[in-house]
Amino acid sequence: MAPLVSTVGETIITGKNQVSLPAQGVRSLGWERGDRLVVQLLGDDVMILRRRPAKWAEAYAGKLGHVFGTHEENLRFLEEERASWESETPIVPAAPATPIRSPRKARRR
Repeated sequence: MAPLVSTVGETIITGKNQVSLPAQGVRSLGWERGDRLVVQLLGDDVMILRRRPAKWAEAYAGKLGHVFGTHEENLRFLEEERASWESETPIVPAAPATPIRSPRKARRR
């Protein structure tokens, strides 16, 4: 497994705020010409470049399993939640309140 951080080169910011990415780093990541990159700032001195996913939903599918649980756990939760709806006493809506009418000024005829 490759180390989490590895230095693959150095670059210079041009007068037009452009940089050339080190070829070794681009090749090792499998990036190609035309790939779109997402740019994020981390703190005051770090910029992160990531290849933009072609399909965001597929890229993030299943990534928060540790937060929301597995698909099976979510289905079980929904079944239990729906079952609790059937066993609860139905809520009867309160009768609408009588509207308050403002006094009208007497009309002159």
